[in-house]
Amino acid sequence: MAYLKINKFSSTVFITIFTILLFSFSPLSNPLERIIAGFKRYITELPQEKVYLHLDRPNYSAGETIWFKVYLTAGSYHEPSLFSNTIYVELINSSGEVIQQDQLFSREGFAAGQLELDESLPSGNYLVRSYTNWMRNADEAYFFHKQIKIWNTQDPINNALSDETIALQFFPEGGNLINGIMSKVGFKAIGMDGLGKVVSGKVYEGEKEVATFESNQFGMGVFALMPKEGKKYTATIENSQEIVTLPKALDSGIILSVTNSPTTADLLVKVQASENSTLQTVYLLAQTRGIVCASSQADLSKKVSFTRIPKKEFPSGIAQITVLDEAGNPLAERLVFIDHQDQMTITASMDKSVYKPRERVQIDIEAKDKEGNPVAANMSLSVVDGSQVALSENKETIQSNLLLSSELKGHIESPGYYFNPSNQDRAKDLDILMLTQGWRRFTIKEALSEKVTDPEYGVEKGLTIRGVLTDEKKNQPIESGTVSYLSLFPFPESKTAVTNSKGEFEIQDLIFFDSTKIILQGKTSNGRIATILTESSYSSPQLFYQLYSDFTQPSALDQNFLTNAAVRLAIDKAFDFDNSEFALEGVEVRAKRIDQPSNISSTYGAGTVQMQVAGKPALENLLNPIDLLRGRVAGVQITGYGESAKILIQGVNSINSSMEPMLMVDDIQVRLESLLTIPVQEIEGYRVWKGADTAIFGARGSNGVIGFYTRKDLGTDKKTIQQDAALTMKGYQVEKEFYSPKYPADISSLPKPDQRATLFWAPNIQTDSSGKASVSFYNSDAEHLINGEIEGISGGGKPGSTKFNYTIEK
Repeated sequence: MAYLKINKFSSTVFITIFTILLFSFSPLSNPLERIIAGFKRYITELPQEKVYLHLDRPNYSAGETIWFKVYLTAGSYHEPSLFSNTIYVELINSSGEVIQQDQLFSREGFAAGQLELDESLPSGNYLVRSYTNWMRNADEAYFFHKQIKIWNTQDPINNALSDETIALQFFPEGGNLINGIMSKVGFKAIGMDGLGKVVSGKVYEGEKEVATFESNQFGMGVFALMPKEGKKYTATIENSQEIVTLPKALDSGIILSVTNSPTTADLLVKVQASENSTLQTVYLLAQTRGIVCASSQADLSKKVSFTRIPKKEFPSGIAQITVLDEAGNPLAERLVFIDHQDQMTITASMDKSVYKPRERVQIDIEAKDKEGNPVAANMSLSVVDGSQVALSENKETIQSNLLLSSELKGHIESPGYYFNPSNQDRAKDLDILMLTQGWRRFTIKEALSEKVTDPEYGVEKGLTIRGVLTDEKKNQPIESGTVSYLSLFPFPESKTAVTNSKGEFEIQDLIFFDSTKIILQGKTSNGRIATILTESSYSSPQLFYQLYSDFTQPSALDQNFLTNAAVRLAIDKAFDFDNSEFALEGVEVRAKRIDQPSNISSTYGAGTVQMQVAGKPALENLLNPIDLLRGRVAGVQITGYGESAKILIQGVNSINSSMEPMLMVDDIQVRLESLLTIPVQEIEGYRVWKGADTAIFGARGSNGVIGFYTRKDLGTDKKTIQQDAALTMKGYQVEKEFYSPKYPADISSLPKPDQRATLFWAPNIQTDSSGKASVSFYNSDAEHLINGEIEGISGGGKPGSTKFNYTIEK
């Protein structure tokens, strides 16, 4: 039995990497040397960023606010990122449409913000997605994705039709089945909702039963199989007539088997070749997040080789073990999870376990490393009413995200399960997960590349303004012209950009917040004032994440949340923000209504829905008129983009006949392609007619009507920005303060009820040199179990999380 050669790489080694990169390898040299150098080059020139969001809770009602904390890390050790300063956070509906996007400014890897939900959002599953521009150089799967539920108390909720169809997939250990060699085969059963299904079944060699299998609670499991030449293998699930064919076994090749026992200090790696294999020598490579931890040459002259790798050589996380031939081609791969339990430990303590309603609560927080030493850490805290919101013990945490979910392909169901010590089978189930989930990072092909591909997307240190400088008279772009930028808030800043041969310019690394007025001035090379046409919209990356579409009747807990949400809405309408004031009893007032003047005039009346666009930067900065409706008008569904967009207004006619509504501009019917030529900045507002309100249009309005109305105050040149023109642009989001009441000792004079779902949210907790911090807040009127959750990360990149609870009683 052989031991692998160990290759340790700590962060201090990066200093010498550039000298190592100067060494070139010939095609006939040891492939391990080229691959190791390639991994070093990859993680040095393209450091990987990850984003994780801690949300205050998993479900909301329309009109509420999602509070979140952003953790941005970089590199193989998950240290807080000092690269990107711009973080994008998006809310996406179940149709895959981005209905809200904000940009946050990252201060040394941290940011906090909020998503304010529109009251008209329909009930359904939604997705919170986050990323940096630098992360767009990789797959969209690298982005952060978090699915949430949003309820609208005005929506009728129907049970989704359940489809019992189950997809059964098989994953031979190492990648392939080889005839005549016993192998482990992982399997995964997935339902139509994308979640694992508990199954049991049998494997057949022709008509003969040769194996049985049974899944865990996540629909995954493993069984042993020795395939034979010329035989076909199938599987059936109990209580199902469907027959599934297993992957075809190869007549020649190798299998890779890894034993990762939690009771031993080593990984046992077995490589076995078929009797007809001509391979005499193979190479083993073990790496975690691009850090090559061990490598070796294995002798297969006796058709089998065993190797031990000490686990202490790996950092915690997913390790990829690869077998390669002499040319560096991967022959087999296996993932294993190394858990040193060396992450940051967080404790939360209170002076008692039972409190009174509206009583002050103080939570003392302490962070320590594996050895018990104090840790300086950045954290976030959420406290919720347990009768309205459930915090699952197995939910995603910053630890499970950075070490597990962000390293694998596909959705990981209940990732926190694998890090919860109370789950006795978690180590076994985690190894099964490693068999069935695909690897997506640091591939051997990338490592063997002679050079790293130049990234298409750069690191953003600030915001960017793009546009074109044109000669208004000649209607031609101006080359080598200058565009000057000036902003006074939050501090005076000016920059200048030179246009290229197409008249295009780009001003980067701008820092401004909220809706800020800026000044742009364009000049030709000889100093003559020119016209600027800006690109005011941002194109979101395409979504590939599978958002689950099933949405059924609310559970008992959801129903209690909805009931309280309706109560909170009624309370907010009855009381103002000052607890000493409340609404008077109703008084009948008889008067004649005087309508406020509107800039929108339509022959067809007010319509069912009216929306003002002009004067609202968040709407004016959208790409095209259709985007004004995405996710903002109940019953209006939009799929696709540009001229391929499809618009449906919910109703019998539109859904059954798949016909789009009538579109109008200033009361004149237009086609979609004509509508898309109108800049959003020229639109005053829009109206939507649906239901009985469409009668005025006759048969033309049977599928609903959408009318856009242009501004009357822009003159003839609506697209351009003239010299020294001030325009309002959307900058970084301004973090709002979470409202937390402060109750006096005598609360008898405070009539306003307090039914908060989130009692407290603190996104910016920093422990001191002793690893300690304290926060305090006041309880609500709830007489229930209260759940709390703390997440955070140390300066050295060690994540940690903890949960706590207490009770409120009178």
